[in-house]
Amino acid sequence: MIDDHGSEVSGGTDGGAGSARPADAGSRSAFWEGVHHGKDVDGVSWWQSVPGLSLGLVDSTGLGREEPIIDVGAGWSTLVDHLVERGHRDLTAVDLSVTALRTVRERLGDAGEGVTLTPADVLDLHLGRDYALWHDRAVYHFLTEPGERDDYRASLERHLRPDGRLVVATFGPDGPTTCSGLPIVRYTHAELAAEFPGFELVDTAGEEHRTPWGAAQQFTAVLMRRRAG
Repeated sequence: MIDDHGSEVSGGTDGGAGSARPADAGSRSAFWEGVHHGKDVDGVSWWQSVPGLSLGLVDSTGLGREEPIIDVGAGWSTLVDHLVERGHRDLTAVDLSVTALRTVRERLGDAGEGVTLTPADVLDLHLGRDYALWHDRAVYHFLTEPGERDDYRASLERHLRPDGRLVVATFGPDGPTTCSGLPIVRYTHAELAAEFPGFELVDTAGEEHRTPWGAAQQFTAVLMRRRAG
């Protein structure tokens, strides 16, 4: 079952180059539904069969298998699949695209009994619970306006425990300047860590991601711990 904390949408605009930048919740939902609708999972540039960068950082937190983890902007990511295989039992995946989440549900099958899939906007997230780890691969770099980043951080603060961990990955300084036809913001490790002043940096990582069609994309990632108080 897909949890209905957000609105289901269908159809939408094409996610290719030249698309108008979505500026509100409704247009963001329609845009990302359009990106996923009618495509195979490997038809999007960020597809990875094994999300090694994310898994390495999640593993380094040392979280117990019962600790709750949320993956925002999950799309078709296989992160939850691999976390289920590793024995994690309390997983939530959030995305604007119901199509993407339905694909994940079908792929998980019975193994996904402990995975909650929620269509919702991370800029206005209200799930009524908190998490030990917040994971985001490639949402934050789409937030080109200061107000969007403020809204993201407000959602993060509502949902992360006082001692919680944060993993965020974006395009690095030598990565692409656009994705799915939209502008993005590129970050160094230091710049990305500075975006979260209530957190202390624990570790950094990076990778040169190869898209399904062979293009190289530099990713920067940080692991941070929320400061107490």
